[in-house]
Amino acid sequence: MSNQPRYLNDRDPWMLAEDIPEIDFQFSQIWLSSFVNDLEKVCGKNYKKILSVYRGYSLKFYYGEHDSDAFGRHLLKLLITKPGFGKLLNSKIRIYSDKFKQFCRKITQGRLKSFSNRELAKFYMDLDKLHTKLYSYGWLPNAVDMFHTNFTNYLKALLKKRLPEGRVNPALVALSVFPEKSIINIEHESFLKLVALKQAGAASRLLRKAINTHLQRFFYLKHLWLGKEGVYTYGYYLKEINHFIKSKEGAAELLNKENKIFKQTLAERTRLVKDLKLDKKQKELFDVYAEFAVTKAYRRDAQLYWAYKMDFIFKELSQRLKISFMQSRFMSPAEIVKALRRGIDKNLKKEITKRTKYCAYYAEKGIDRIYYGKEAEKLEAATFRENVAVEELEGQSACLGKARGTVKVVNTVADMKKMKQGEILVSIATNPDIVPAMKKAAAIVTEQGGITSHAAIVSREMGIPCVIGTKIATKVFKDGDLVEVDANKGIVKKL
Repeated sequence: MSNQPRYLNDRDPWMLAEDIPEIDFQFSQIWLSSFVNDLEKVCGKNYKKILSVYRGYSLKFYYGEHDSDAFGRHLLKLLITKPGFGKLLNSKIRIYSDKFKQFCRKITQGRLKSFSNRELAKFYMDLDKLHTKLYSYGWLPNAVDMFHTNFTNYLKALLKKRLPEGRVNPALVALSVFPEKSIINIEHESFLKLVALKQAGAASRLLRKAINTHLQRFFYLKHLWLGKEGVYTYGYYLKEINHFIKSKEGAAELLNKENKIFKQTLAERTRLVKDLKLDKKQKELFDVYAEFAVTKAYRRDAQLYWAYKMDFIFKELSQRLKISFMQSRFMSPAEIVKALRRGIDKNLKKEITKRTKYCAYYAEKGIDRIYYGKEAEKLEAATFRENVAVEELEGQSACLGKARGTVKVVNTVADMKKMKQGEILVSIATNPDIVPAMKKAAAIVTEQGGITSHAAIVSREMGIPCVIGTKIATKVFKDGDLVEVDANKGIVKKL
């Protein structure tokens, strides 16, 4: 292959894939590179090109619009025509998430200190290879549905042949619930059990032990990618328990109510499969579709643990290479390994400093390049699309229901303080660290995400009306706007 990019200036327009407010170059480069180099090992195809733009810790990344749709259609064809492909994906995501998390448990400050530079380089390289392997399987559920809803549209078409238009979305939502609860729901139920213990008058010793058990399992979920808010602590959970109790709601009753709804939804799912006369192949597709939401959360759990553990590695790198903590997060895996083996030169230090402020990263198979200054500005300008002024948006129904309320745009932990009970949470894409705000919402609206997205999973498991994949919600709706969310139809309207 020529060393010159083939697709950088082709006629396929750039399409915004994700807008992530708080993330670093090192982490995102792992998966961006894998998208154009490694996915074909699992599914026989890569994306042709990827472009990402960094402004400090803020990232926007782009696909070719036609390329990403072609990739989604390719995956859908495999799911339809290759028996067991979807089941294999879900199985491999679990297997490699477990392996990845187990490897991350080896990351301790003492262990890292004991390594020579070459040993640390090998350890880091092994971790990177395992992470890339996980992404080779773990990204595909997103790719088949998150950007062009290829999988969702196919399943909707199946349902439209059997149901009136008004019953399609409710049926799809019911069929997208998997019998196994996601890690998100497991953490939520574990917390409610803590509240129920205190509400039942449990001895302080027993409650303390239960909180510590919960903390040991879930402490890192707050860390997210940068760890700006730290991790969950004993004091945090004690405060949240007391805050819940002030709401006068019974945790045990809420648990029973949510479990009852879950069982009813599964019963409805079983009834639909029978009434719709789905054949074995079609039922398997709906099963795979539903399990994608569970395995995405499973993969994300392992990666959040990795992100927490990576702080130890970044601190060690910054000390050994005599660079700042932020600079260590803006090196590629290859640069990290080379710097540990041969030392870091002044030119690379200067480049890394530029990256922490503003840069563009482009990759296609066998090629990756970083652009600065006017070159980066020119690439970013090529992604610009003017938003059309609209009063109504359409997306995908993730959880049924209707709600009216005042908009609050919540993308980060810092935004959560704006959120009041009964308001409409609008977000680019929700993350585990803003779940407390999501619990207050009368409805949730996101720009990004498919049926496997965090917002879709949380909304279904908490029974909150939700519309996902509106593409421009945070550009159209601002804090204080009065909106109506009709998640039965997937419509959000400014009033």
